[in-house]
Amino acid sequence: MYLVTFRIDPGEYDEEFHELNDRVQAAAEDMDEYRGKRTWNDPESDETLVVYYWESLDALDSFGADADHKKAKQRWTEWYDAYEVTITEVLDSYGDGFGDGADPPE
Repeated sequence: MYLVTFRIDPGEYDEEFHELNDRVQAAAEDMDEYRGKRTWNDPESDETLVVYYWESLDALDSFGADADHKKAKQRWTEWYDAYEVTITEVLDSYGDGFGDGADPPE
């Protein structure tokens, strides 16, 4: 599994951002190897982390080729003050205590 961590310092979101963001999310959800996402917000800094779960790098490459995703990446300065993407391969996962909610949503 691969985790894509999208760290953002949000700027101003307009209606066009929300429409494009919804289309990008729908494109991800339509892919067989997309496993879901989790979002965290830091109330002190407004920084947001969104972690996306993917089964393979090939799926990530396919998602990166989506026209709406490309458009969103080109226009990031309109909506974010800063962003950073980190792609991580999960080698192992273990623990107890989070129950069924610990797995990424499907």
